Amino acid sequence: MSNHKLSRESSQKLSLDWSHEARCEFSAFVEARPIMPRPATEAAIFRLVRERSLFNLQAFSARFLPVQAVSGLATLAVCPQFGIGGHWGGRLEALLHVSANPWLFYATCGLFFVLFGALLSGLLIGLRPRGAGGLGAYSLFAVYSLVAYLLLSLLGGEAFVLVSLAWLVGALAGNILGFELGGRLRRTLGRFRPALGSA
Repeated sequence: MSNHKLSRESSQKLSLDWSHEARCEFSAFVEARPIMPRPATEAAIFRLVRERSLFNLQAFSARFLPVQAVSGLATLAVCPQFGIGGHWGGRLEALLHVSANPWLFYATCGLFFVLFGALLSGLLIGLRPRGAGGLGAYSLFAVYSLVAYLLLSLLGGEAFVLVSLAWLVGALAGNILGFELGGRLRRTLGRFRPALGSA
């Protein structure tokens, strides 16, 4: 019985001591003068945060467009678009053109034209478009798809048909899917890089 009473008294004393200590610390915290970084340091921190959070569309475009253009031209050897490209995939294209739904055919051609480049861009560039940056990247994808469509349809030997506008939908989807997949793959490989280096 006395042991129980003793432990209760000691726990009350401990809680009172802790309360007094906590009050003293809180009082010292409130009464302390604020610690502020120097104005130059604060400005440098804000500038760094602003630069990191802003999406640099020019830098992104400078890295994205060459990769997309080269890979798009390379896909023309396998899958001719609008009459432009090698004859390597010409028979397959003609067979698909005749047997597939025209909307699906053009959407698939657009997707295939940009998918490899977007995947490579996601792997090489490593930016993750989000927030305002995502709108910038996705608007670049749309502009690239539109310019590629106009160039291919104007330079190609095929006559313009309204259904070929489905190519734009496929190209935009290919850009978004390829870039997101490439970015995820880059982040996944980045997680394994330290483990691979130690092996």
